[in-house]
Amino acid sequence: MQDLKSLLVVSYSRSAIGQTGDGHFSPVAAYDAMTDSVLVLDVARFKYPPYWISVSELYQAMIPCDEFTQQSRGWFVLEPPAHSDIYQGSVIRNESKRPAEQIPAVGDENPCPAHPVKVEFCPNNQSQ
Repeated sequence: MQDLKSLLVVSYSRSAIGQTGDGHFSPVAAYDAMTDSVLVLDVARFKYPPYWISVSELYQAMIPCDEFTQQSRGWFVLEPPAHSDIYQGSVIRNESKRPAEQIPAVGDENPCPAHPVKVEFCPNNQSQ
């Protein structure tokens, strides 16, 4: 995480680390090699302030399967497209614009141009 242009986000089970609730996403802000711990900046800071957790304990909290997807949780790195080695397209200057093929047509059976799991939780999904 020394690359200041990227952000590590973890998806984990809160209950696995003794917190209330279950599935949760939060960014990791720092790593301490001496204790092999990371600083989690909990996005629900009204409930949990930032906290240090061992990498091993956080990893164990990623293992339980999500009830809906039947898949374990994990982590991902977010970075701007311009800094990605994989991305070969143009740099997006205005994040509020999307290509037309990503905008669902009125009455489209699938209102979210995303994975079926995301469709289930899409706020624009009128079928629920």
